[in-house]
Amino acid sequence: MTGAPTEDGLRFIDLNDEVDTDDGDSPAAEWSGRGPDDLESLRDEFVEGFNARDLDALLALVHPDIDCPDRAGDGVALFADELQSIWERSPGAILTRAFLDSTPCAVAWLPDEDSCWSRAATVCLDAEDGLLTLFELPDDADALDRAEAEDPTGEEVEEWSDWAEWDSGAETVAKPRHRARP
Repeated sequence: MTGAPTEDGLRFIDLNDEVDTDDGDSPAAEWSGRGPDDLESLRDEFVEGFNARDLDALLALVHPDIDCPDRAGDGVALFADELQSIWERSPGAILTRAFLDSTPCAVAWLPDEDSCWSRAATVCLDAEDGLLTLFELPDDADALDRAEAEDPTGEEVEEWSDWAEWDSGAETVAKPRHRARP
């Protein structure tokens, strides 16, 4: 059953009620269980926004009272500060999609001087009502090893984020990312 229109003309639908098919203008939609509050979808958007260094896109994904236990607090301002600190501390860091014990998460990767990727952290997320409510980087080496993560391909890093070029002013030649470490 639909509720009263909001100021933007949108209507709230109680997913526990049956869908009214008498509308005629639109077909009845069946709830698939996947949507904006799906943790896997939110994780995917979070990974894309993080790798693009798009703070505005990331802030659109989070609850106003997001919990950031690594910074002993909560809230959007603290979350934004934590992300900016990560990007400043580790400008080459990227995220890939992962699962930890069948729960969607992300793995943070750092490149070394030879552009080989190493796992740096597990990024745990939680969601409620379509928004991320938890952002945590637990200090758990076992979880980092157990996480089933995509390997970085290099496509996650945009051309503008060649930080070595920014530091030295000269273009760098990327070495193959998937090679044996010395």
